[in-house]
Amino acid sequence: MLKISEIVKKTEDMFDLFNAHFYNNELIRPAITVSPDGGRGSYGWCSVYEIWNAEDEKYREINLCAEYLDRPMNEVCATLLHEMAHLYNLQNGIQDVSNNGYYHNMKFKATAEAHGLYIEKPSKVWLDGNYRNTRNRSMAPGRFRRGRYSRLPEEGGGKGGSKKSINRSIKYVCPECGTIIRATREVNVICGDCSVPFEREE
Repeated sequence: MLKISEIVKKTEDMFDLFNAHFYNNELIRPAITVSPDGGRGSYGWCSVYEIWNAEDEKYREINLCAEYLDRPMNEVCATLLHEMAHLYNLQNGIQDVSNNGYYHNMKFKATAEAHGLYIEKPSKVWLDGNYRNTRNRSMAPGRFRRGRYSRLPEEGGGKGGSKKSINRSIKYVCPECGTIIRATREVNVICGDCSVPFEREE
């Protein structure tokens, strides 16, 4: 029988492990939740504001979306590390996104890579003890900040064997910060954070 409480407990343990290893326990533990995506198109999120109250103390929220916990463990860990990087930046007043929270700038990249999440190679995640050998193991059977490793895949099999429609947009990547944009036609766009042109990715 699936117990959500056990999944949340494992997520809290992972947060504590990563907080100690990568952040020297500097992060204030948020409310950690597991709930449906709700149409946001994300694997997870970190709330910008302190939306939880407990005994006169306020907390932000990190959520992992329930539908996507059946990914390999290293991918779930990458999502958690992604949201923890946002949490660090929020705690320290670092603006790490633009365009209403959709694009990630070089400050996000710097924080993420200084704390265990390598943006160009998201599968490289430090795992300790109980998590090191769980590459193919799932967490579970069968305003918010979003990003490259929080967003849903663009195509492929969906739940229940259904197929998602193929995204026919053109993908552009900033060669400096790795920000991704998409367009339905050829465009010439300069990254506002890095002042360099986006490059088309084939």
